[in-house]
Amino acid sequence: MDITRRDFLNGVAVTIAAGMTPLQILQAAPDGRYYPPALTGLRGSHVGSFEIAHQMGWEKKVFDTDKLPITEDYDLVVVGGGLSGLSAAWFYREKHPKARILILENHDDFGGHAKRNEFSAGGRTIIGYGGSEAFQSPNHLYSKEVNGLLKKLGVDIKRFETAFDRQFYPDLGLSRAVFFDKENFGEDKLVSGDPTPMVADDIAPDQLHARSITDFINDFPLPPADRQALIALHMTPKDYLAGKTTEEKTRTWKPPATRISCSRT
Repeated sequence: MDITRRDFLNGVAVTIAAGMTPLQILQAAPDGRYYPPALTGLRGSHVGSFEIAHQMGWEKKVFDTDKLPITEDYDLVVVGGGLSGLSAAWFYREKHPKARILILENHDDFGGHAKRNEFSAGGRTIIGYGGSEAFQSPNHLYSKEVNGLLKKLGVDIKRFETAFDRQFYPDLGLSRAVFFDKENFGEDKLVSGDPTPMVADDIAPDQLHARSITDFINDFPLPPADRQALIALHMTPKDYLAGKTTEEKTRTWKPPATRISCSRT
């Protein structure tokens, strides 16, 4: 049997690949393009994702669509293929099994923020989760409808506890923290040991390396009177709108103009 040079090389390639890990196989792809997203062509956020929106928003450009022919009919048109859009289509299809649904999305792939982010820096590919690392929180905040949807999709939320390294930050002795910038507080200061209760499932409450609320707040670069007022707010809560109904309190309250940014460190 005649064996061409190409057949021989292909056979050798298959034999070599059999002993490689999946990552090594992907990294061996032409031009260094291994999944994701270059191998499949998915690009996430790219220039083409926003061209039309930016023209309409910033340049006030108007596109003439009156003469475009209508070639298809749909029972439901969903604008945006993120979690909300996909869920809307799913629940509608449940009630109307024969419905024709069109989902419009300006990215190459669906999912919105529930995907991983990829960046190229210094010749390296840097990958970080884009929202789906720890939804806040299936165990505490999700409704029966949402948990029912996850179950129907085959999403086992308990796998998170074994698939995600929940001990990564605790084992390093790290905690949540509050950062105060010099411009607003007179100095740049990171105050660690934030004891604020969490609703996320990524770190167990007893693994937060938290300090007492008194020790934590007394490290803030604030005047003593302000620190004591904050401690009292947490330790001895007071109803500042006593005598008012819930509706009256809701109308009276206004959201604060500024917030203190929190980060884990």
